[in-house]
Amino acid sequence: MSNIMNTDQICQAFGISKSTLNNWRKEKGLPYIKVGRTVRYDFDAVVEWLKKHEVRSKIR
Repeated sequence: MSNIMNTDQICQAFGISKSTLNNWRKEKGLPYIKVGRTVRYDFDAVVEWLKKHEVRSKIR
């Protein structure tokens, strides 16, 4: 089963806003997958990134 999620799903899973997610991606190097204009996130990679960068979020 794939853990690929869209922006809304990631924001909901971690209790963050879209602007925070975009900031983490653009300014801090949050891993993402882009095909054309579509942005997706691997949930496990995001969790690992959060742990590595000690970013506080609400993991639900």
